[in-house]
Amino acid sequence: MARHASGFFVRNDRVRVVHGTVVRVTNSERKPSFKALLVALGTEDLVLTSAQPLLLGTRIAVAITLPGRYIEFEVPGDVEWENGASFGVRFDFLTARQAYGITLARELLRAPQTVAALARLASR
Repeated sequence: MARHASGFFVRNDRVRVVHGTVVRVTNSERKPSFKALLVALGTEDLVLTSAQPLLLGTRIAVAITLPGRYIEFEVPGDVEWENGASFGVRFDFLTARQAYGITLARELLRAPQTVAALARLASR
């Protein structure tokens, strides 16, 4: 859970994605895009890792390609936080197609659970 600025905890629904998932990032000036690694994907935000720095508040579009589906879709958003080479992007209003793409991507790109996590679930 993440702590909101108000001091209350906010539920975080991000799922970790398969290691090595690459996305294309374009900034608002439509300069040449660059590639970044997608770390986690949620219904309202995502986490990227990139060698190219992104400034807080920068408007970007993230293009996600779904493996084996030949589907690529872009979601617009703002850089909300940064921690070294990691960046959090909060989505703008999503169209129905973009929301469907995010839901499908969360299922297709979900990282397999680790052995430790599976053991914890089995012990409950």
